[in-house]
This record gives sequence, C-alpha cells and structure tokens, in this order.
Amino acid sequence: MQSQSFKHRVIRSSLWIFSGNALTQIIRFISNLIMTRLLAPEMFGLMALAGVFIFGLNLLSDIGLKQILIQSKRSDERFVNTVWTIQVVRGWMIWLLSIAVAAVFYVMSAKDLLPVNSVYNNEMFPYIIAVIGLNSVFSGYEPTKLTYGNRNLNLRLNVTIALISQVIGFIAMMLWAYYQPDVWALVVGSLVATLSMTVLSLYLIDGKANYWCWDKEIYQEILHFGKWIFVSSIMGFLVMSSDKLMLGGLVDAKSLGYFAIAGLLVGAVVQLIGSLIHTVGFPALSETFRENPNALGKVFYKLRLPFDLILMFSCSFLFVTADMVVDILYDARYQSVGWILQILSISLFEVRYRLAGECFLAMGKPKLQSSLILVNLVCLYVFGFSMYYMFGFKGLVWAVACSALSTIPLILFYLRKYNILDWKKELVVLPVLVLGYMAGMATNFIYDKFI
Repeated sequence: MQSQSFKHRVIRSSLWIFSGNALTQIIRFISNLIMTRLLAPEMFGLMALAGVFIFGLNLLSDIGLKQILIQSKRSDERFVNTVWTIQVVRGWMIWLLSIAVAAVFYVMSAKDLLPVNSVYNNEMFPYIIAVIGLNSVFSGYEPTKLTYGNRNLNLRLNVTIALISQVIGFIAMMLWAYYQPDVWALVVGSLVATLSMTVLSLYLIDGKANYWCWDKEIYQEILHFGKWIFVSSIMGFLVMSSDKLMLGGLVDAKSLGYFAIAGLLVGAVVQLIGSLIHTVGFPALSETFRENPNALGKVFYKLRLPFDLILMFSCSFLFVTADMVVDILYDARYQSVGWILQILSISLFEVRYRLAGECFLAMGKPKLQSSLILVNLVCLYVFGFSMYYMFGFKGLVWAVACSALSTIPLILFYLRKYNILDWKKELVVLPVLVLGYMAGMATNFIYDKFI
C-alpha cells in the first residue's frame, strides 16, 4: 500500500512539475520573442552576465538549506526555523556582496583597467549587478513550507504560485519595455517575479509562519551536511557560468547576447527536464533510500527512462533544425543565434545523467557529485581556452557544449560501484537519437519545400 502511495505521489508530482515547467517555458518563450523585438541584442548580453555574478554569489554561499530540509529526518519547529533564519541572513549577505562587486567593477572601469570593448566595461554593468542582487533578499524570506511541499511530493500549489509569479514578472517587464525600452525592463521583471513568489508563498500555502530561531547544534549539523554542497556549488557555478565569464572579457555585449539567447532556447529543454529531475527525482530517490535502499537502482531507471527519451530526441532534432528555428522566431538581427544553438544542442545528451547526481545526494554522498563537477570544470577550462585561441568564438562554444559530456564515464563508474548500473537500460534508448535526427531532417525538408 505504501509503495502504491509512493508511486502515485511520484506520478502526480511529475505531472504537476512537467505541466508547470512546460507553461513556464512557454511564458519565457513568449517573453523572449516580445523582448527581442523591443530591445537590442546587447541588452540581453548585459543582463546575462550580471545574472551570472548574482547566481555565483548565491552558489558560493550555498550550504544546501533546501536539500537538508528535504533529506533530513528532522522536521521539528526549532530545526526548520533555524534553517529559515540562516536563509534570511544569507539573502542579505548576498545583496551586500553584490553591491561590493558592483563597486569593484565601477572603480576598475573608471581607472581603465577593463578591456575597452568588453561587457565588463559597459557603464551600466555595475548598476545592474547592484540592483538585481535584491532578488536574494526577496527569496531569502521564502517560507520553508514551500520546500516541504517538494519534500512530500505535493507540488500542485507550489507550481501554481511559480506560474503566477512568472506571469506577474512578465507583465511588469513588458510594460517597462514598452514605455522605456532599455535593459532595466529585464531587471524589473526579474525582481517583481521573485518578490511575487515569496509573497504568494507566505499567504497562499497553509502552515505555520517561520520565525527567527537559532540553535548552535542544528547549525553545526547543517554545516556538516552542507560542506560538500558548498564545494559542489562553487565548482558548479564555475562549470555553468565560466562560458559567460570568459566571453564577457573576450567579446562584446552583442555577441554575448546571441550566446545568451541560444542558451535560453536550449535551456528551455534543460529547465523543463532538470526541474523534474531535481524536484521529483531527488525526493523520490531520498525516500526510496530511506525506506528500501535495495530498490534504489530499479527506481532510478524507472525515473530516468522518460528523461532519456525526451532529451535524446531533442538533442538530435534541435541539432538539425537550429537554423530553421531561429529563422522562424527572430528577425535578421538575431540570425547568428542559429549556429550557436546548433552546437549547444549537443549538451542536451548529458542532462539525462543529472539524475545520477541526485541519486548520489539521496544516498548521502554529496562528495561524488563534487568529483563530477570537478571533472567538468577542468575540461571546460582546458578545452575552453585552447579552443578559443585556436578557433575563436566558435571554438569556445564547441568546448562549452562538449565539456559536460566528459563526466559521463565517471558517472557510469560510480553507478557500477554502488550496484545501480544496468547496461541494457543504458544502451536500449540510444536509437532515439536516430529518430530525432530523421525527424529533424524531415522537418527541414518540409520547411524548405513548402514554407
């Protein structure tokens, strides 16, 4: 009976997350189409690079607060509210750090210490970093009852709140851009969406409100759990953001804008599947490991099968149709996005293995996840700089797309070590790549012939 209940909750949660994220990507997609017609490409480059720094400050201070709420057997008020207190303090610290980072860039620009044509030297860049850092303050007050909805695989209200918040942010961004078409439209939209998420969570989710609480023993427990999350987050930030960090100093804002838009299109698939992997996969695997660890491998591959089918088809289909997609969606100013999108689509093949990282975390072995990120990081920097100096911008894009694949052998090694690996289930889905490629060729033929 418990197994049936668990299966039902996993399926129900998966449907909510998939539906919610599908709608999220649709909203983002529509938003992107509208904003690319209202704003110039360089504005997307500025926002993308500023977002990297705020994202970095968040990850560099990440000690796994939400993960420990989901993974830990404790759920008493003192534990929960100590976690929330740390979360609030962390949010304010991140904003103060963002102001400090903005000040550094302002001074360096004033003293001509930055590359003249780089994004870093743009006069608006420091101000964007300082203001967008407020997102961390807003999200810091997010109630823990939102996270417990994820832990219990009861996600209907969580998904609804996220969608409403995104729509509110989109409306604010569109209105600003309509009357004042500048980069601040993107900043305001982001801030309004984050603030809406926190406010709606506070008032729409049932449960006790959080309050200030401090317990030294609980803090030590959080640090013990979070030390490898912290290491993983540092390396994860460098892996996910090194492309933009490098490009910010090597190319102008327009080129970075092209890269950011291509990344957004690929990211639509990554976000859709990645959020399912994390929001449903991690709690499901954690519960399996707590109650029936011998079933972990079986549950792992059952969860991964739909991810494999979607990601492998999308990988080869998007590789073939990238130019067509950009030609349909954007005007002539954005045609350079096509070849970047084609190359970045290769990285979708790796996303299917992210469930393994969630599995290792559910097993209480975050150190394994850290080693995977380290391998990815080394390959990205070695191949990234080498390919850029040999082949320029295009070489770096190829390095970004292919570096993530370097972790796959190590993931398979760990899965085998802990008796999870099933070679038959790993190989049986590979023909889906061929199906995606053929579907892409057919789509291109129809587009060229009849449209």
